[in-house]
Amino acid sequence: PPAMADELGELLREFEEVVEDLAKGSARPYEQHLEELKTKVAPSLYDSGIDELESIGTSPGSSLNSSKEDLNTPASTYPSKAKLGDTQELEEFIADLDKALE
Repeated sequence: PPAMADELGELLREFEEVVEDLAKGSARPYEQHLEELKTKVAPSLYDSGIDELESIGTSPGSSLNSSKEDLNTPASTYPSKAKLGDTQELEEFIADLDKALE
């Protein structure tokens, strides 16, 4: 697509300008921008949401085989099957959603 080629060409020109500026020794304008980007991007890149201390212990996934649940036995209760034309509950749910979205 021509639009992609134009955008790529523009990005390459901008990159070349930055490289030329850096080669001339004028890195100062870019240092502040780089620091801002690091503070914006770094937390999302490195924060897994798990504390380091928590990750040292065994993970819950490592105990999958020790589950006491017997998966080969049939469930004791089955949900009732919907009957054709039994849409009252669904219609009420949709109406509630419509009200919430208004």
